[in-house]
This record gives sequence, C-alpha cells and structure tokens, in this order.
Amino acid sequence: RGILIAAALSYGALSLVLGRQFAKTQAGGGLCPLTLTKGEKTLRLLALIDTGNTLRDPLTGEGVVVLDCGRAGALVPELAGVPAQAFQRPVELLARFAGEEPDLRLLPYQAVGVPCGLLLAVRVDRARVGGEELGPLLVAMSPTPVSDGGSYRALIGALT
Repeated sequence: RGILIAAALSYGALSLVLGRQFAKTQAGGGLCPLTLTKGEKTLRLLALIDTGNTLRDPLTGEGVVVLDCGRAGALVPELAGVPAQAFQRPVELLARFAGEEPDLRLLPYQAVGVPCGLLLAVRVDRARVGGEELGPLLVAMSPTPVSDGGSYRALIGALT
C-alpha cells in the first residue's frame, strides 16, 4: 500500500514539473523578440535563446547575435540580394563591400565540423532583446539558416 502511495505521489510530482516545462516550450519560452538598429535601419524578428552559443567579439569580449544571412539586407542595404552561397566566402564579401560599408568585419568562430571558420559581421548601433536594451553589439551573418523550420531568424547566446 505504501509503495502505491509513493508511486502515485511521484507520478503527480513528475507530471507537474514536466507539464510546466512542456507548457513553457509550447509557449515559445526559448524564443524572444529581437530588435536591431543600424543608422536609420531597424530589423525586428524572433530569436532563439541558444545557451550553447558562446560566440564572442574578440575585440570587446561581448556576446554576438547570429543572424540568418537572408535578413542581412535589412540592416546593410549593400547586402540585399546577395545569395546565401556568397556568405560562405566572407573574405570575398568583405573585400567586395568594405568601401561601401566600413562597419563590416570578419569574425572567427568554431563549431561542430568547423574547427576554424569566419563569418561576415557588422556592428549595430542598438540591440533590444525582449524589453532589455543592450546597446551596440556585433551581429554575425550565418551562411546557413539558423532555424530548420523558419520560426526564428537569429540566435542569441550570452550577450553580456
């Protein structure tokens, strides 16, 4: 009888804990609104809070937002219409647009299967995550989609 009561209490506790976690996931607990501003350009999109994203600006030590390259033209008009394949060669892109957009730079990174890579990046004037103002930060453009389903267009790691 004691075992049945203990099993019932354990089941109830687990259901409560896991039910709340499932509800949080369903409600988009890992997603948040992101607003990036560069000059007169403002980009609003949904971002995933990615705890595995440890990408940092090597100059400032601040965290970096990783943006789907398909949205880069909204911040840097010179990049509008540039095909995603071109972002796989960031050195060539930087050379092509450096005179037109002086805020572009290369950002080194490592990932699974990529021991040493480069991303094209730009510093934005302002970033707002949810209701929190973060000020200027670096935004790197991913040559591959950051979301397999398209529900979000950026990844946010530890930004502080």
